[in-house]
Amino acid sequence: MTMVRAEDRSDGVRLLTLDRPPANAITTGLLADLGAALDAARDDPGVRAVVLTGEGRFFSAGLDLRGGIDFQAATSPGPAVDPFGALRTCLLNFLRFPKPTVAMLRGHAIAGGLILVLACDYRLGVNGPYRIGLNEVEIGASFPRAAFEIVRLRLTHQQASELLLGAAIYPAAQAARLGVVDELISTDQFEASVFRRAARLGAFPRDAYAHTKAALVAEAIVRIESETADEAIRTAAVWMSPESVAARAAQQQKLTKSA
Repeated sequence: MTMVRAEDRSDGVRLLTLDRPPANAITTGLLADLGAALDAARDDPGVRAVVLTGEGRFFSAGLDLRGGIDFQAATSPGPAVDPFGALRTCLLNFLRFPKPTVAMLRGHAIAGGLILVLACDYRLGVNGPYRIGLNEVEIGASFPRAAFEIVRLRLTHQQASELLLGAAIYPAAQAARLGVVDELISTDQFEASVFRRAARLGAFPRDAYAHTKAALVAEAIVRIESETADEAIRTAAVWMSPESVAARAAQQQKLTKSA
């Protein structure tokens, strides 16, 4: 059963909804389903634009740290395996997607979940009681090259530094200041505004939009694809250092107590 639901709306807009309860945490399976959904939308001439959102209280809580992605593979004896290959493929799929993509942010978006938001061309958020942040440094995680380049593409250096190095979790009210969303919209107007904006972008001549988007993201794609296998493995190995493992254990214990 797919973890990404697809629903066609009016004006050629397709809604893709991450649906992996309770927090839409990212696994290789979810990334594969999202990639397949993007491929289907790209190849369907009736789809003019895509809206991405999450089911429930979360857009996405980020990478599933309970085994959704195998970080041990980067340091185990024998040939090392890059655990971020599926994430890299998915993010490149977003950058290369020739049609407009709009993030519909209406729930918590943390770490890798926020990267999926930033992967979209345009981002709209509801003015609500959810939280956002890139807290990887706090929990001993290094940024995969693809995720880092998405951040660098979308945010100013000041915004990226605050989010990445400060590793704080912010209320949604800070999303526009931080560059995470282009606009925060009131609850009563939010959904209609998102689909109206997606329809407007989708109404542009296809080739003109695709050509301009490709030019905007070309340098980011080159930098992502220039990453060597050894570089990717070294990035993944940071997750398994003793201090990093301890930081995540402490974070998990904190979450368990607050549950």
